[in-house]
Amino acid sequence: MIKAEQNKLALFVFDIYLDRLLKKYFHDFILVNEFPIIKSDKSLILAPNHFSWWDGFFVYYSMKKLTGKKIFIMMLEEQLKRYWFFQKIGCFSTNPKNKQSTVVTLKYTIELLKNPENCVVIFPQGEIEPFDKNPLSYNKGIEFLAEHSTNEFDILPIANKIYYTNQKLPFILMRAHHLINSKDIKDRSVSLFNEFQNNLNALYGHNSIEGKSIFRI
Repeated sequence: MIKAEQNKLALFVFDIYLDRLLKKYFHDFILVNEFPIIKSDKSLILAPNHFSWWDGFFVYYSMKKLTGKKIFIMMLEEQLKRYWFFQKIGCFSTNPKNKQSTVVTLKYTIELLKNPENCVVIFPQGEIEPFDKNPLSYNKGIEFLAEHSTNEFDILPIANKIYYTNQKLPFILMRAHHLINSKDIKDRSVSLFNEFQNNLNALYGHNSIEGKSIFRI
């Protein structure tokens, strides 16, 4: 398992690079609804959909601006070995083909969640799938974390899509769900899969570029 090793210089350089990269390929990055108030005394798990190569960039960029927390992203081990630089900006590895390695990753994630300054990104689908695939693939790693963590944390389903208009460059549209307490997942009073799917469906039916520009934050 490869742990994250955030480096201030690497973060500084990457933030500049990513800002230029996204603005080169996209007309704007639009938050289509109200973003929930993020609690400073609780750690956070983001649960985004996974439909493109861009997804990790979308989430990192938007959440750095919207949450004020340190961003950690769970990434496939084979990909992190190939793109080792991402370790320096907060990526850590998971290997779903190796059960022992997966357990180590989950324990490491539980440790990250003990710090209220941290935000951990986990893609429940586990791999890239078409935006409109139905039914979706879904892994219950977040449910495992809710059940085994000694502290409560918040979970925020996020949906992104690339939206084309008469502009030369496409837009990124993002929809944030409401915060879900890990206790409600542990008690099974809330189905995270249903909340994740409902938020994705809401963005699927959204065909407007009205909203708040994340590029301008």
